[in-house]
Amino acid sequence: MFTDLGSFADLERVLDFSPPAIPNIDTTTLIEIFGRLPSFPEKLDIKRGKSWVHDGVAITEISWSTGYGPRTEALLLKPDGAVGPLPGVLFLHSHDDVKEFGKEKLVDGLPDLPESAAWVKRDHYGDRGAANELAKRGFAVLAYDAFLWGSRRFKFEEMPHKLTEILGRKDYESLAVMHESMVLSKYLSLFNSTLAGLLNFDDRVALAVAKIIPEVSDSISAVGLSGGGCRAIYLHATSPELSTVVSIGAMATYKSMVPSHIAPHSWMFFPQGLAEKSDWPGLCVINKTALYIQYCAKDQLFTSEGMAEADALLASTFKASGATYKSDFYPVGHSFNIEMQESAFDWLEEMIKNG
Repeated sequence: MFTDLGSFADLERVLDFSPPAIPNIDTTTLIEIFGRLPSFPEKLDIKRGKSWVHDGVAITEISWSTGYGPRTEALLLKPDGAVGPLPGVLFLHSHDDVKEFGKEKLVDGLPDLPESAAWVKRDHYGDRGAANELAKRGFAVLAYDAFLWGSRRFKFEEMPHKLTEILGRKDYESLAVMHESMVLSKYLSLFNSTLAGLLNFDDRVALAVAKIIPEVSDSISAVGLSGGGCRAIYLHATSPELSTVVSIGAMATYKSMVPSHIAPHSWMFFPQGLAEKSDWPGLCVINKTALYIQYCAKDQLFTSEGMAEADALLASTFKASGATYKSDFYPVGHSFNIEMQESAFDWLEEMIKNG
């Protein structure tokens, strides 16, 4: 069988790579695996910018401090004219190897994206602002930049010159991909931290923001595609106070990924030591928060067998615990198309109404 490890494929065997079918992990252990993290900020220093209305959705600029690096810039969306706190949703943008933009992939009513990023909204989100459509249903939606993306990205002028020498050209997105693997990962290893941990930290800070802004009620959910779906799984595991979680295009067994599906993924999927404690689906059973996973049956980032294995494991485990698990397979490549969005948003509405 072909493997990206080539003539060293036996490393999987000699290193006894065998993520446990029954996970041995809880929230505390997972955060320990994330490594050293910043202290949670005592002052979020929330600031608001301009507001406007687009196609029935009121959009407000909002930003906060995570306690390190540039401020997180976000957009808060809700139905125009809505009064009182609304059920909140953290909408976690996909990653796409497009780091110049984050929240903009999810929102209509902004200046047009350049083609280098516009394809993401077109190909991955049905060519519409998914956050806007969710807000129209009566939610307060917080779309924000994650660590390494948008306002939280490393800028071009901050890239080490060595990367440009290796790449041979000055293409920001290619350099950003190299920077994550060749530079940042080394620093995080040196600092005893992980990309998974820092992204989850940013997401937990965003959850803290959602808890205190007046537009959001005490019901808060999370939705994400791809890398955002991975972050949604981590939030599910670390934040049991969430009402519901939807993860799209981000679930399979680790074993199924080994031959040829490691390279396409970010370091965030693979914090060192996690697979010793749990297979990837095992993170979903740490807490009993209602979970909906959408699988892309033709997903180029996972194998069909690995997705099916994960789904069967989760269905049986959630059933045994009495917790709510929903899953659907769609005959599409890696994406969150309009049909999938409508199903996810319908489920969120139903769960919040009955919750």
